[in-house]
Amino acid sequence: ALDVGRRQPRALFGGFALMLLLAMIPSLIQLAGQALFGPESTTLIAIYGLSVLLSVVLMPPLSGAAFRLLHACETGQPASATDIFAGFTAPGFALRMIATMLLVLLGYLLVFGVLIALLPGKEFFLELGARFAVLAPGGQPDMTGLPPFPPSFLLWFLAAMAALLVLSNAYMLAFARAALNDRGPLGACVDGTVGTLKNVLPFTLIALAALVVGFIAAMIVSVVAVLVIGLLAKLSPALGIAVGVPIY
Repeated sequence: ALDVGRRQPRALFGGFALMLLLAMIPSLIQLAGQALFGPESTTLIAIYGLSVLLSVVLMPPLSGAAFRLLHACETGQPASATDIFAGFTAPGFALRMIATMLLVLLGYLLVFGVLIALLPGKEFFLELGARFAVLAPGGQPDMTGLPPFPPSFLLWFLAAMAALLVLSNAYMLAFARAALNDRGPLGACVDGTVGTLKNVLPFTLIALAALVVGFIAAMIVSVVAVLVIGLLAKLSPALGIAVGVPIY
């Protein structure tokens, strides 16, 4: 993953930068709606719905085109940053990627429903949630009289993390199959799930390594970024924003 960036960096990083800019459009629409109509306006519901619909239309074709762009850079094929838009012009590509995303989302919802049904000690979490819901900002919840904490929660949590690991990698492989091999949505999801289960050990090791390295890197970058942006913001708030947004 680190090595692929040196082959065609202009195409790869340029394309992913364009994708990130387009991915910000739904959020910008929400912010504009809040600024125009206020946070209490019922119009915001329609604006939120529009932003979600726009994300569903935009992101799957962009993500599929990103897989193709990455594959082209990895295999030495001609590539440019604007290839990130190819997902909207290839016949049937956008619909296939959107259908794959919706099918994967259905799988997420089914697994989430099963996990909630199997959650031990529901009374504890429901009562705890109810107490947090009525808590004043900055206050501490009253923990007296709570039902006993479920001793099997740790096992449930580990099972939930394992399910999330399988789902996230199956999602990634399903998108790769749909984008690179023109596989149909159902076939891509089946292939992604089977491929993940066959390679669950390396995926787990990669996730653990990325978690440790990512945490350390994020801490270092965060400390340096906060210091630099804070110093620049003292000179000029606009300068702090101008540097902070690209880093973010």
